[in-house]
Amino acid sequence: MVVSLLSKHLDKIIERLGYANSPCLIYGHNNFDDTQLTTHTIKVLKELAPYAVYMVENEPFVLFFDEFHNQDDRKAINKKIWNAQIPVAIFCGTDTVTIYNGCTIDQKTLLLTQIEHLSVDSIDDNSPFSFFEITSQNFWKRYTNQFSSEKLNDVLLSNLVYLTDKLRNTYHLSYATKLVLRLIFIRYLIDRGVDLDYPGFSSNVAASRSALLKLLENKDSIYSLFTHLKKKFNGNLFELGDEINDKAFTPIALLEIKDFLAANINSSCGQLSLFDLYDFNIIPVELISNIYEILLGKEARDKDNAFYTPKYLVDYILDGTIDKHIKEKGTCKLLDPSCGSGVFLVDSYRRMIEKELNGAFFTENDKLLCDTLTDNIYGIDLNEDAIDVAIFSLYLAMLDYKNPKTLHSFRLPNLKGHNLFVCDFFDEENLSSLQKIPFDFIIGNPPWSNKPGLHVEYCKKHGYVQYLQNNDTCRSFVLRSKDFCNSETQCCFILHSTILYMQKNPSKLFRKFLLTQAEIVRIIELSSVRKLVFKNADAPAVILSYRFSGKNELQNLENRFEYISMKRNIFFELFNIVVVEKTDVKHVQQKLLKENDWAWKTLVYGLTGDIDLILFLKKNFPTLREYIKSQTPVLIYGTGVQYNDGEKMDASHLYGQPLLESKNAIDHFSIALSNISTFSKTKIHRTRDATLFQAPYCLMLRGIDMSDYTMKAVYEENSFVFKEAVFAVKGSFEQKSQLLNIVGLLNSKVYAYFNLMLGSSLGVEREQRQVEEILEFPFVYSLEIANKVKLIQDLIKQDFFVVGDDPTAQINQLNLMILKAFNLSDNEFVDYALRIQIPQLTGKNDHDVYRNVEEKDFNEYSKYYYKYLSDVFEGTGKYIQINVYPKIAKHYSAFEVMIVDSKPEEWLQFINNTTLEKSMFAKFSAHRTNEMFYSLKDVIYFEENSFYIIKPNYYKNWHPAIARLDLMDITNQILSRNGGKH
Repeated sequence: MVVSLLSKHLDKIIERLGYANSPCLIYGHNNFDDTQLTTHTIKVLKELAPYAVYMVENEPFVLFFDEFHNQDDRKAINKKIWNAQIPVAIFCGTDTVTIYNGCTIDQKTLLLTQIEHLSVDSIDDNSPFSFFEITSQNFWKRYTNQFSSEKLNDVLLSNLVYLTDKLRNTYHLSYATKLVLRLIFIRYLIDRGVDLDYPGFSSNVAASRSALLKLLENKDSIYSLFTHLKKKFNGNLFELGDEINDKAFTPIALLEIKDFLAANINSSCGQLSLFDLYDFNIIPVELISNIYEILLGKEARDKDNAFYTPKYLVDYILDGTIDKHIKEKGTCKLLDPSCGSGVFLVDSYRRMIEKELNGAFFTENDKLLCDTLTDNIYGIDLNEDAIDVAIFSLYLAMLDYKNPKTLHSFRLPNLKGHNLFVCDFFDEENLSSLQKIPFDFIIGNPPWSNKPGLHVEYCKKHGYVQYLQNNDTCRSFVLRSKDFCNSETQCCFILHSTILYMQKNPSKLFRKFLLTQAEIVRIIELSSVRKLVFKNADAPAVILSYRFSGKNELQNLENRFEYISMKRNIFFELFNIVVVEKTDVKHVQQKLLKENDWAWKTLVYGLTGDIDLILFLKKNFPTLREYIKSQTPVLIYGTGVQYNDGEKMDASHLYGQPLLESKNAIDHFSIALSNISTFSKTKIHRTRDATLFQAPYCLMLRGIDMSDYTMKAVYEENSFVFKEAVFAVKGSFEQKSQLLNIVGLLNSKVYAYFNLMLGSSLGVEREQRQVEEILEFPFVYSLEIANKVKLIQDLIKQDFFVVGDDPTAQINQLNLMILKAFNLSDNEFVDYALRIQIPQLTGKNDHDVYRNVEEKDFNEYSKYYYKYLSDVFEGTGKYIQINVYPKIAKHYSAFEVMIVDSKPEEWLQFINNTTLEKSMFAKFSAHRTNEMFYSLKDVIYFEENSFYIIKPNYYKNWHPAIARLDLMDITNQILSRNGGKH
């Protein structure tokens, strides 16, 4: 009876918070036996035993518990939740509901961090952490600080790096990495309740933990356990060599290890070791593999330029590559040529095993576990420590599928030299046997190095050297991968994204090779989230999937592939949930990129309409370079003097001339001539043409305004020398209007748009403009523009302004004038870039991005549908009626288009009727818009004589540019449903 009442109480709370009807809510009374979930996830949920759990992409996101009144029980469940790293835990009491951050724990109280405390009577679907709140960007912005605290991942890595570095650097143990791995392996077995079949150890976790600490009091004792485990399990992890005789491994070093495992010592940052809190029965193996990044030490990481691949990115990549193959065939042969800690190998192995187990936790079929690994999983790495970590990780993954009670006879396979190789990927002789294996997939995260090495020699030998720039290893890996491919092999590498945008000839040739010789399957661009993806590295990345299918050049160029450009998102920042929005996805034909190399960058931030727009502008307007060269006399352009070290050139002809100290001297339409000094060098690295320093000229600063991506340029008639940070276009006084015109365009919003769409490094790596690219921007001349620029500069020079002559207003007028000159006055795509994309990217002036949609916005959005569909149905006796529901379920809006038999009095109506809103809400709920918000796609639903669109009510989703895209999507769906007929 008590249980029944408790269930009803919890059900009531779940219902009032809006979760009850969600298909992503799983109840504990179903025992979490859902084959959609991984074995590890099911195991963790059974260990935690919540009343219910809300899932996002088959991972726990919100836990529901009855309130714990016993303090020890409360600490125990809090510790388990923290080990599982589930973001939100909701504890339901009789009168109150308390919400916790499941990823952070107070190291003194051993309790999770409390976020909210609500009365049961006050909660509803508008309450914090309700079903409809947790998918709101604005909701999570309010809780960013509370959910940005240090997580278990960070604490564990910090603890392990302390111990490993201490053993390696203070006690000089060269085998420190392997030693720490063994201890984690043993703790993993203990925490799983495995009886190690050794004196003092049993299936009792607490007793076995104490026994391990006891053995760490004596080196012979702990090495005796290591020897026993080598005999028991085989494998490479417990190959001891001559370690036991190493005099550097002193009793003090052993005590350091014991104190660390007992959580008795502080790390170098003053943080207490939390090793005693870690439960390796709950912590996933893949997180333990995380130690690769830190165990190799900073020196090794810098040498190899290797970045650890985070688990969520591994999942996302494997979901889009091997999953379908495994579902169809059960296994796949996979090679990671830069395997590091083995994260791709471990997760791939897991997927194969779990396909075979079909929901079962364990298997007694040891042959299945071993053969699946040895027949299918292969890895290469130059760093032996990395291979040791990979072997360790694979061993733990195997043991995850063994019942702790049936481990007595299980033997681990030897992997080093058989499946995992300490070798250079470009060592053709030692890897020749691997080339005979018919790999289904080659997946990895190659080092992003630019050092000479065997990879350069390989490229020279095979005629690839013309594709190399700065000895880049990324492209060498792509080229070498061909040796291991057949026509069906799919390759997928995480590469430095600049290979798609660098403008020197080797990079352009490499892209041409890729487009003509390979069939691209998918590209996922991560540049805009580069600071979030790899810890300790601001690394712009791209995930490139391709195959050398054997098709000819024409066939490859006809290939159309999926292109996804990730954008910053609060879910990604806080929870590593990969978010793909509608505007992030495009389908691209390889021919387009071969014919228009600039389009690689436009794809990153542009919409479909931006490609078409830039093609139009390039066809109908000259470039800035063409305009400069067409003038009589020809305008001179270039950058200022270069002071760098290197070969020195005579600069005596510039000695004594005024010198502009460039760093902060130039702003929009203005120059600070107080920054003038005297040029005092007789020799410098680059002197440039002295004529360039004779005014008049247009001067432009290298940096850009990071608030809006505009450039800073000014017209100047005083002569002086300037440094390399300044680019100049020099003309005569008769060409003043041309120079003023150039200044206007360089400062303009239109050129900010070009910077975003065409600037190879902006929004990708360095926030700088590249002169050669700007010279290729479309250009337009207008005397009206030149006169407006002169007026603006004159106003800015004045100490005070005449009433009504505000330079800001004049600059706004100039921007409108330039838009008009390019025929862009009402262009939705330029407006979307300037009002939405650039503010999102810079974090400045972004009030429009997530503001609620207003009536005028819906008016603009609706016009596109009304005009197009009215034309379609003209003369048929059918008419268009559009209904807008401004607020559905608090964070959403609905847009309904109806085909009616009589002409409505008002074609656009705003529905604020509660009954009709509830009707639309029912449709909304039926189509589960809120589920799996990792993919924020619109709901588009068709009925017999109508269709409706439901999406979050942020302005960025209802902008006119999005109306164009949505209408195109609707039209395609209608045509596909009707066999191509209206």
